[in-house]
Amino acid sequence: MNTTYFLNQVMGNLFKTKTTPALPSAYYIGLSTSEPNIEGLNTGEPGTSGTGYTRVLLSDLSTPAAGTITNTASVSFPESITDWGTMLYYVVYDSATGGNLLFYGALSISRSVEPNTVITIKSGELSITLRNPAVAP
Repeated sequence: MNTTYFLNQVMGNLFKTKTTPALPSAYYIGLSTSEPNIEGLNTGEPGTSGTGYTRVLLSDLSTPAAGTITNTASVSFPESITDWGTMLYYVVYDSATGGNLLFYGALSISRSVEPNTVITIKSGELSITLRNPAVAP
């Protein structure tokens, strides 16, 4: 699901009616224990201090088909040092820390992350679609 912030950013840049902020030059994927909303709130990312958790640079993506891209290589998060909780969603931001939530989606399989766990999204398993947030998936 796309956030309203991201859809407005795309439309403003596409039609040159609002080009600040510009579209991001990099995207970072993270994990969440809760479902965000289209306003970009309610994210449940694990803390970063002493947990081993960080967002991962999102690269190796397919060319779009019907408004959807997929990952063409596996995406692996760093090994957890502490319990992160049960990860239910992926989140994509315009920054490695802080920043703006751009889009999010449910993981196909939820995962309880205990210490010494590595979460990997296999190649072709991440699917990101640009769509109106008012339209049901």
